[in-house]
Amino acid sequence: MQFDTKIAVVIRADLQAWQKLNVASFLTSGIAAAFPDCIGEHYEDASGTKYHALIGQPILIYGADGPARSTVRSRAT
Repeated sequence: MQFDTKIAVVIRADLQAWQKLNVASFLTSGIAAAFPDCIGEHYEDASGTKYHALIGQPILIYGADGPARSTVRSRAT
């Protein structure tokens, strides 16, 4: 499957694992709120279990130190 866009999240590499997960969840929920068109349809698995809609494009999560995050920020804007 090909996507025209992807979501990239860059998180401080020196955080604890639980902090990284918390930040990734927080930031991607903000993306979903700001861009509701990125949300896909509700779906159902083969056993009939129904699920809420999720972001319908790839989310890439990277870890970086301070200087690398600054570079990413300047390139993203």
